[in-house]
Formats: sequence, C-alpha cells, structure tokens
Amino acid sequence: MSEPTDQPVSVPPSAPARHRRWGRILRYWARGIWHGIDLDWFPGRRLFRRPPKSTFAADARAGINVALLAFPQSIAFSLIAGVPALMGLISSAVGATVGPFFSGTRFVVLGPTNATAILLLTGLAASGLPAEQRMLALPLFVLMVGFFLVVGALARASMLINYISRSVITGYITAAAALIFVNQFQNILGFRTTGGSTFLGILQETIRLLPQTHWPELVMAAATLALSQALSRWAPKIPSIVATLVLTGLVGLGFKYIDWHIAYLETFRLTNFRFFPGIFDFQLVGNLAAPALALAFVSILEGSSIGKTVASRAGHRFVVNQEMYAMGMANLATAACGGMNASGSLTRSVLNDMSGARSPLANVISGLVVLVLLFCVGPLIKFIPKAALAVLVMGIACSLINRRNLLLALRTTRSDTIVFVVTFVSSLLFTIDAAIYLGAFTSIMLFLKKAGNPELVEYNFNPEGQLAELPTPNRRNVPGISILHAEGDLFFGSTEIFTQQIREVIRDPSIKVVILRLKNARNLDATAAIAIEEFHDFLKKSKRQLLISGAGREITRVLRNSGFIDRLGEENFFREVPANPTLSTRDALKRATQVLGRRDAEIRIFVDQARKKKESDD
Repeated sequence: MSEPTDQPVSVPPSAPARHRRWGRILRYWARGIWHGIDLDWFPGRRLFRRPPKSTFAADARAGINVALLAFPQSIAFSLIAGVPALMGLISSAVGATVGPFFSGTRFVVLGPTNATAILLLTGLAASGLPAEQRMLALPLFVLMVGFFLVVGALARASMLINYISRSVITGYITAAAALIFVNQFQNILGFRTTGGSTFLGILQETIRLLPQTHWPELVMAAATLALSQALSRWAPKIPSIVATLVLTGLVGLGFKYIDWHIAYLETFRLTNFRFFPGIFDFQLVGNLAAPALALAFVSILEGSSIGKTVASRAGHRFVVNQEMYAMGMANLATAACGGMNASGSLTRSVLNDMSGARSPLANVISGLVVLVLLFCVGPLIKFIPKAALAVLVMGIACSLINRRNLLLALRTTRSDTIVFVVTFVSSLLFTIDAAIYLGAFTSIMLFLKKAGNPELVEYNFNPEGQLAELPTPNRRNVPGISILHAEGDLFFGSTEIFTQQIREVIRDPSIKVVILRLKNARNLDATAAIAIEEFHDFLKKSKRQLLISGAGREITRVLRNSGFIDRLGEENFFREVPANPTLSTRDALKRATQVLGRRDAEIRIFVDQARKKKESDD
C-alpha cells in the first residue's frame, strides 16, 4: 500500500463554481444589453395628468377632425388590402389610441395607410392559404409585424434606416400606386381575379376576365367619377370622399328599383371581432415572416419620415427608436383585436398638427371617436358600393405619385437612379416585399462602394515643418522613408482597395521604411487589422519596416486586441497626441531614421503659434 504524499493535487473547479462563473458572465452581458436599451417603456403615464382646459379643448378639436378623415380613409385602405372594412376601422381606432401611450408624442397618428395596405394584400397572398381563409391569418400576420418592430426597437435597429436611400421608398410607393390602381379594376368591372400578387399577374388576369365585365358596376364607377369631380370643382369645402360615398349609396338604392345588382361592402357585425390569432402553425409563420419583416420595415420608414417632418415644424426632436417601439405595441394591440396593421399616416398626422393638437391626448381622442363612429355608423357601410369606393381608391393611388421626388430620384445621382429603377421594376415583376429587399440591398451596396474608397496619400514634412502632400515621390526629404496618410473608413468593404493602394505606393524598391499614418482613419475592423498585419509581413519579408503613427484610442484598441501591436513592437507604434496632431508622425520619422542608420536627417514639427504663445505666457 503506497504512502500518501504531500504533493499538491490540481482539483478542477466544482460545478457550483462553474455555475457562478457563468452566472457572472451572463449578468455582465445582461447589464450591458439593458443599459444599451434607450427606451421609455411607458411615457403615456403623463397622459393621466389633468390637462389644462385650453389644451384639452384644442386636443379635442384636433382629434375630432382627424377621426372624421380617418373613418372614410380606413374603409378605403381596407379595400386596397382586400380585407373587410371593419378591420381597417379597428386599426384606425386601436392604433391611434394605443400608440401615444408608448410614444409620448403627438407627431404621428397611427392607423392603416395606403402604402402599407398593398403590402398587407401581397403578404396575405403569400400565406399559401385559400382566399376564403386568408382573413384567419391576418391577426397572426399583424402580430408578427408588431413583434419585429418591438424587437427592432430593443436592438436600436432604427439607426439602419439612415443607410437606406430615399429612392427605395420613392420606387416602392410609385410601384405600389400602379399595383393599387390595377388591382381595383376587378371591383369596377364586377369580377374577382384569382391570379398572382404581382403587378403583371394581376394585369394578365384582369385582361383575361374582361369578357365577364358586369355593366352595372361600370356604370356605378362612371357615376362616382362624375360626382367626385363635380364636388371637387363646385363644392371644395365639403369633404369629397364622405359626400361621394353618401351620394353613390343613394344611387345604389336607385339601381335596386331597376333591378341592377351591384356588390356592396360587407356589413358590420360584433361577431367579426377576433381577440386571438385565428390560426397558427409554424409553416404559416415561415410563409409570413418575409412579408411581415418588409411591412415592419416600410412602416418605420414611413413613420420616421412623417414624424421628423411634423416635429421639425414644432421645433421638437423626434426619437425614431421610441416611435418604432410605440408602433410595435400598437400593432400588437390591433392584432389582438383582429385589425389591419397600423403605420404612420401622413395626411392624418399633418391634419392633427394643423388642427392645433397640443399633446398626445389628441391622438387618443381621434381613436376613441373612430371607435364611437364604428359602433354608431359602422352598420351603414353595407350601403357603400364597392365600385364607388374603388374609384376613390384609384384617385388616392394617383395622389401617391410625387412628381418632384420622382424627378429627384431619376436626375440627382447615378446611385439614386439605379436604386429607384431596381426597386420600381422589381415591384412590378416580383412581390412587393421582395422588391423592397432588393432595393434596400442595392442601396446598401452602393453606399458601401462609396464608403469603401479610403484615400491614401503620400505625405512629407515641408520646409515649414508642416505635413503636406508629397508632390513627387522622388523628392522625399529623407530618401527611403515614405509617409502614407490613410483617410476614410477602413472596414471589410474597403480593405481590398486599401491594400491595392498601399502596394502601388511601395512598388518603389528604394523605400525601406513605411510610416502608415492612421490619424483620420475610421471604423477599423478585424478585416482591416488583418490587412495591415499582412502588409507588415510583406514588408518584413523584403527586409523593410512598417511604423504606425497617429493611432487614436479606438484604433489602438482594435490593433492591440488583434495582437498586431505585439508583433509590430511597441517601439514601432506611435499613438496620437491630441495636443499636437503631427507629434506622433515626427517621432515615427525619428524612429525611421534610426532604422536606416541615418543621423543627419533634420526633423522639424509644426506647432500652432496661438498654442505656443499661450504656453509661453503661462
């Protein structure tokens, strides 16, 4: 039997110790994520304070004005989306009521919009369900839109919209107007298309079904157009949409007396309310994911554009991320009530501002008034002819096309033209959501192409001691030393160009030391760090030396974490000195002369005369 020894035995950490270690790591990351979320979870708590009488009166007046516009618009947008009018009205009522409690501002009135209604139509068509069952998937679809918006707000994804060209939205809205227009021919001509959800598919199906035209519907459409034009010309102060719908409803009653049958909107029933998704399965979620993400993307683009415009008029700052969060919560609420998706409405938001809204209470009042109208006037929508509403929707579609924005997208820059054409043509050939992704991808690629062009210039100290661009490579003050000044973004998209530029400069075999000045370089990442390291190895193989100067705190951190500074050597790495921008390059030049074994090089450094005078006075 062996004697026990006094040798220490390494004992692996116990399971509780490992758990505590992982717990500390998870808590560290959780705290970082939590502190990175810049949201006010419920700014609506301020709405419960008693408002002054003057403020409440102004908000009530603005809310009623917006509600009177929202009611007919919601009916029209529901026709665009191919859903019952009730669902558009629910979206308008719930979205406008819930949104302000999570945004805390009055700048964006939420509800159905024409730009997003067409995405809802194509998204439901992508569900793979028969036409009669698509309404059951609507709550799930809107729920997913709300989920994407809330998650995007938590991840601060609203910053990404700064990299999306406005030409993407211009191309999408122009194509959406064309799709809305051609999709309403079925309601005007009295038949039902069952073709695809693309512009060409709907157009082809419409042409095929032309022999089945129902003439009473066409007569109603012509009467609606005549009434609408007459009201706009001779009674411009009367709300033309409401008046036209009322008059065409009376014309429809006259059609019944001559035995002309036309289609009307579905009647309102309390049993149509759905407080939970009608159907749910993972295959359906997969089919709806891409359209829901595209709809969330367009919603925040639309809402941020409107909010910034209205907020700037009032001299206030608009927080896009907070509005994204509010829009997501509003969509979750409308999904629970079985309504359409809610986005920012330009016309209703501007009307709210022009009507003198003073607080988010105006938005809440508009939603509540729509809800009252829904129960009081809702049953009367069964008297609205579909053909009449289709004509009004076509007019709304035409108003979507902004001629000025269209010309700007086509004439301003080549990149804007490419993005617009790609988005517009893709919207006609493919589904709308696919076109948005293609347009956004093209926009980002063109942006990266511009950002990925770093400028690399060879510098030298001039006789005055200032760093200046070297006019001729053969006229260096210190032969064999090249100072390369890198300026711009050095990230994965620009690394290849950066490497090519460096190799072009150092083709001169007389260069023995390269000073890479990184003072104005930005956004250095792992790919750029690897490229600099490979450049160092390339110089080392040819018995040449690389020196780094002007490296700021962030660049130093990246290069240290990558291990490059250890390979280069601390003596060859010179950090930026904020008090004197050229000091690090002077020190690097001293080091370069030491590497070359030269002692006769005269090195001078420029010092700001105002700073020098101040230091001497001290």
